[in-house]
Amino acid sequence: MIHSSAPSTSLALLILVSVVVGTLLLIAVAFIRRWQQIRYARYVHTLQRQYRPIVAKVLSGIRSPSAIEALRELSVADLDLLLDPLFSRRKLTERQRVFLQALCSELGLITLWQRRTANGNPRATPSEGDRTRDFSTRAPVSHILRAKSIRNLGMLRYRPSWMLLANTLDDRHPDIQLVALRSLAALGGLEGFQVLRDRLHAVVQGKASFPPVKSLLAAMSTYDLSCVQALVPSLRHTNRQIRLNTAQVLQVMVYRESVHQRRFDHTMDLLTPPMVELVLSKLAVDISAEIRARAAEILVHLTDPRTFSVLHNLLLDPQWSVRLSTLRALTRTHRASAPLHKEIRDFLRDPHWQVREAAIKILISLGQEEKQEIYNYYLNSPDPGVREQIAMMIQRTGLLPVLVEDYCAGVKGVHALVVEELASHSASVGLPGVLRHLAPGNRQRFMERFRPVAQSRKTLQENMGPAMEGTDGVHQALEYPPHLAA
Repeated sequence: MIHSSAPSTSLALLILVSVVVGTLLLIAVAFIRRWQQIRYARYVHTLQRQYRPIVAKVLSGIRSPSAIEALRELSVADLDLLLDPLFSRRKLTERQRVFLQALCSELGLITLWQRRTANGNPRATPSEGDRTRDFSTRAPVSHILRAKSIRNLGMLRYRPSWMLLANTLDDRHPDIQLVALRSLAALGGLEGFQVLRDRLHAVVQGKASFPPVKSLLAAMSTYDLSCVQALVPSLRHTNRQIRLNTAQVLQVMVYRESVHQRRFDHTMDLLTPPMVELVLSKLAVDISAEIRARAAEILVHLTDPRTFSVLHNLLLDPQWSVRLSTLRALTRTHRASAPLHKEIRDFLRDPHWQVREAAIKILISLGQEEKQEIYNYYLNSPDPGVREQIAMMIQRTGLLPVLVEDYCAGVKGVHALVVEELASHSASVGLPGVLRHLAPGNRQRFMERFRPVAQSRKTLQENMGPAMEGTDGVHQALEYPPHLAA
């Protein structure tokens, strides 16, 4: 019995010792890793504390040969550690970016980053200053180092590296491709824009699978309008998806520039005459409703006198999405001129609820006369859904407190009718919603005026039945002539 249990005991002891030794080893490794992390953090902190004032002096524009020499003494790894926060966390001004680019060029970092960028891409082409270097025969560089190098070139907006970045779009690693796409967009310039345009064509037509269309569109939209002529072939393309994506890029570019002009009070034309003609004569009448909708959002930012008639046609488009986009664009830009008001009022009867909502919103923004039109339609419309929608928009846009204050002040007519309808019938607002907007003193005056109206309505409904629940019955109860709300 003793002999048979001896091997089992030895095996158990062996397992126990192995577990203890393994645990101790894991603890030792954890302590060593922690010690290395603390040592590395202290080293980086010391490096930053010692050389950050020197870098700050250079970025401020102070020319100091001694500072440059002090930075030259650092290794490449130390320079990467020292300058990385400038590229990863800090937003540089244009002046600081110029000085930082000069510093990196003087320290040889730009050449190093170009080598790393080209590494792993046999088709990479060096920039003009490095034609004699054979970038394709370098030892492999880690993806993280390559990605940081590509990011740094883009942050510095070093234009001579655009060909390297364009070739890196074909890299085997998808993360490298995305970083190269962002950096190429940051460089700006017509050459990079044409590269992205051609890549968009290839991706849409299935000739390439990367980058994703959304990433390409976001990158192309960051370019300024000086590159817009390169979009003409895409806007004339036979492929509908290419035209649609290009129209989206043009819309974002035009919108951004129009915001910039309003901010700085500029009035110059956003697009060249040939591009304006293309938008008016091609995009606005495209067979695709989505492209026509994009055209409407571009046209509202242009000053060409022909845009009015084209926008009028788009407001009458058979596709509700085009009508909706046109209305929303007019609302955002406040470009709804008086001749378009009638068409906008007609949208209160549109069968699609989103179009009606956009029409209500823009009419509210057009002034008192158009608000009066909304109130009249609210009182006369037989459609409870439309009335509910108007009531919700009155509450959302902040008109309800104004109407209630007028009601408490004794104002009669259509405004009083609207308040009483909102307080009596609208489930989205109701009497609690109206009272919520009142000061304590006004609440008492409101109840003194509204209580007889509510009682008369209740009496009429009990005595006359459902026939008196319509608008005319309300007018009779309030002793207001029907033409006030006609």
